[in-house]
Amino acid sequence: MKIRMTILLVIFIVYLSSCDKSDSTASSQVKTPGQQVSDIVFSETLNAIEDCVSAGGMSNETGYKMWCWGDTAIPLYMDKTGIDFSNGELTIDSECYEKQVTNFGNLLKFRIDPTDPVVESWCSRNYNMRAEIRTNPWGVRHDSGTEEWFGWPYIFGKTYIPDQNNEWLFFQVHNGIEGESPQVEILIIKDGQFGGHDAGELYIVNAANDEYQPTGIIPKAGDRLDIVVHVVWGDSSNGLLQVWINGQSVYDKQVATVYDAYPWGGNAKWGIYKWPWAEESGVQKSLQQGITYLETFMGPLRAITRKFGDTDYLKNSYPEVVPR
Repeated sequence: MKIRMTILLVIFIVYLSSCDKSDSTASSQVKTPGQQVSDIVFSETLNAIEDCVSAGGMSNETGYKMWCWGDTAIPLYMDKTGIDFSNGELTIDSECYEKQVTNFGNLLKFRIDPTDPVVESWCSRNYNMRAEIRTNPWGVRHDSGTEEWFGWPYIFGKTYIPDQNNEWLFFQVHNGIEGESPQVEILIIKDGQFGGHDAGELYIVNAANDEYQPTGIIPKAGDRLDIVVHVVWGDSSNGLLQVWINGQSVYDKQVATVYDAYPWGGNAKWGIYKWPWAEESGVQKSLQQGITYLETFMGPLRAITRKFGDTDYLKNSYPEVVPR
């Protein structure tokens, strides 16, 4: 009897061991949020970005516009929050370190380390917290009925970790009124925000309509998102907002896209805006999670601006701006 029990015990132990190995193998094949991707896989993602030729334009000009970072140099500058580039069509908006937006082959790289380098006296902030580019000239104030399309690929760095405690955004349109929230945003939320959603989920924000819509998309390290935004600036009678991510429609509504008090469309901005890092408490919360910096990449940017009455006004231009 003892021999039989011993044999059964051995068989049971072997079975548990095999289950542990199976579970370990299966889990090692799943890329969990925050897990680094290999250099090879990440390099393949970056290299898949197309090379192209720029054909830009100003924010107050109509027509098709395109910026390809392989032929659009970011100028060197010091002791400023930003500088114009691409023949004045775009501006760098940076707080508080000048080299947070750089060329990276045929991409732009956005990289923010809140504490390195230490902020110098010329900046009004205490930590590095913004690395964006924006359309120029600032304060464009698009008339009601103005239509815009934007399309670009956005890549999360290979060490990206969803921040449990601090939200941030990588796209916004701002009406130029200081202290006012952006009209439209693509927001990365913190844990438990908006009724218990997980950290890192993308939200489409239409602040002009006081609306925060979840997408169910939580980017992981090394992920590429192909984004298209279509907006008609207007009130509830003529406003429109549509957003696609990786070919999936995540927002599509005829809705107000301008504030009642400021009935115009503003300037678009891309990159990283992590405003909780403006304060020491926000920086410390990220550092405690092991997040010492945030790095992302942006591929070619396509845009179309049309005024009411223009040829092809409200034409489906998704194929013209979708990332290749």
